[in-house]
Formats: sequence, structure tokens, C-alpha cells
Amino acid sequence: MSYSTQQQIISIPIPVKFRETALEFAQEQPTQQKAKQVYVNTLAVLVVNSYLEMLDIPTDLEASHCWNQYGRLMANVADLLLTGVGRLECRAIRTGDRLCYVPPEVWDDRIGYVVVELNKTCTEGKVRGFLPDIKTSQIDIEELQPLERLIESSHLVHLRQWLEGIYTSQWQSMEELSRQRSPQLAFRFRRIGGFQLNTSEEVWKLITQLYPHRSWENNLPSELLEKMSGNQVEDVESPQHNINSLSVIDVLTHLLKTTEDEEKRWKFAETLWTIEPNHPAISARRIMDLGMQLVGHSVALMVAILSKPDKTVAVLLRVYPIGNQPYLPPGLQLAGLYENGQPFLEVKARVVDNYIQLKFCAEFGERFGVEVSINNASITEHFVI
Repeated sequence: MSYSTQQQIISIPIPVKFRETALEFAQEQPTQQKAKQVYVNTLAVLVVNSYLEMLDIPTDLEASHCWNQYGRLMANVADLLLTGVGRLECRAIRTGDRLCYVPPEVWDDRIGYVVVELNKTCTEGKVRGFLPDIKTSQIDIEELQPLERLIESSHLVHLRQWLEGIYTSQWQSMEELSRQRSPQLAFRFRRIGGFQLNTSEEVWKLITQLYPHRSWENNLPSELLEKMSGNQVEDVESPQHNINSLSVIDVLTHLLKTTEDEEKRWKFAETLWTIEPNHPAISARRIMDLGMQLVGHSVALMVAILSKPDKTVAVLLRVYPIGNQPYLPPGLQLAGLYENGQPFLEVKARVVDNYIQLKFCAEFGERFGVEVSINNASITEHFVI
């Protein structure tokens, strides 16, 4: 799809101090070619930073990779960190260029790409447009989206950043919310599939229920097989079951990465949440207290994501009661919304539901909304993978 960018071009003056900073960074470089690269990258970042400051969108220039001397030297980076959102790549072209080169090293860990046109004297930068994602090393500027999409993107929850451990302040860990608001949450994860997950033996039994005849042992990586050699895991029904030879956490992590069955993967994720909530394999899980926004009802929205081998993302949405209420108010609704606001999945709480949930898969760059509503009150959060 092509977008008309003529009406969207924003011109930003480049003051002397910007050029002095770019020159200082360039003079650190070992070759003339690398110096030129760093010079234009720095100017592009400073132009975009000025534009976002005009819009009151908070940034952290000094936390950007391109503001680190080692980062500039080792990579072709022009990133700008949007506070609590993620890294925006700012790529420069010169007047008359129709294509913008984007090195493969910056195709990941970015919330989007902005193209900045620098004039011959580097005294003016034109912010030409935005792309949320790329798959090739060249951007045709005729394909750029309007800058409104960049502004919208800065207000989205970027779930890709959760995979990198970057969260906005209103999204807390389950442990943080449990300590501050709802101690009961800490106990609602300890029972999965009929097992009270208080011991490693119970976790082994859950794994064996999902994989009868210990078929979970198939295709174990060599490092886990080595742990088993000479100290074979005993029958999981035995009270003397020895887990020292093979860590249940190692097995859960391996199964989480290799299992194709989505229901099983979420069970493994929930089990890890229970026994080791800060494990990096399942860290992309956060919760927001909606009690102050959904008037009269103390509930919280949990969002969790898992990367999939096919480069898509599995998404789990849940709404929990918090405070002293054991159940959700009947009729409370959770909906997943397309970008146009139409629902693609919905579920309502019944009389004795202690949570409701939705599961689906999405591609990187895909946007969706989540609405929690009851009676005439509702709240909607907007996300992008």
C-alpha cells in the first residue's frame, strides 16, 4: 500500500550544536566512511528527538545505543529510546534520494522506523514518514506511512519490547501487584490441571500427565541427556523421585520452547510462573490494576506473550478479581478487538468465575485492542506486537 507523504513532511532546523555533536561522534571513528555514517545517523536521531519533544513524547537520548561510544563504533545504529515504549530507528537520506538503506542489524528490537531527509548543508532535516516494521534492507519513501502513525505508535503498548524486558510503568509484575494490592493473587496460580504445585514432585506429575510414558524425554538436548546419564530419573509415582539428576525447570523450559501444542505451552508457562516467576523464558507477562478506571469493580488485566518457532506470538489475556473479592462480577466482559474496534474474541464472566481469559496468535507488527467492560463502564488498551 502506498501513502501520500507530501502533506506529512515536517521540517526541523538543525542548529549548530547538533552538527557539533555529530562531528564529535564522527571524529571518534577509525575510517572516513564510518565517520560519515555516524555523522548522518546522529543528525537523524537529533532531528527526530526534536520532533518528538515538540509533541511532548518523552525520550531518553542518552540511553540510546547510538549515544554510546562503543555502540556507535561496533554497529550502524541510529536508535532513539522512547521512554517506556521502545527503540525507534531514525535513518537518514539526502535530498533527492528515493530509497533509504536500513542495515539488517537494526531489523529487530525496534518499534518502528522514521526516515529523515537531510539537505546538502545539513542545516535542515525533513521527517518524511514512518514504518512500523520492515523486512528488506531498503525503504522506498513512497511506501512510508503518515507521521500520525508514529504518534499513534508512541501511545501503544509494544509487546515486542516485553520480550526485551522493557515495560511502561503502569504494567506491573504479578508479584508487585500482589504485594501492593491483592495478596490473594499469589495463591491463584498454585493449582494447575488438578495439581497443587507446591513441590517439584507435583510438577513432574503434571508433566507426565501431559506426556504419558515419559515421552517428554524424547528429543531432549544433549546437555539434559548428560544430566540424566548415570543417574536415571526414577518413576514419577515414587515418593523418592530424585529430581537432582534433571532439573524440572530445565525440562519445563525445553518443553516450552519445543512443544507445538499451544494449550500445553501455556500450562508449562503457568507452571514456571508458579515455581520460578522471574524465569526469562516467561518474563513477558504483566498486569494492570483497572480498579481506578472501571468504577466500582476491583479487577486487573493480565497480558502475557510467548514467542513461537514460526516467528509469530501467542497472546494470553486474563481478567482477575483483586482486593477481597474471590470472583469476578457476573457479566463482566473481556474482548479482543481488531484495529478498527470490532471484536474478534469475547468472553463473559459467570457467577463463580475467578478469572476469564482469551488466547490467540498474532504476527509482529499486528495491532489489536483489549476491552474490559461491565454495564456502561469500559476501558480499552491498545497493543502492537
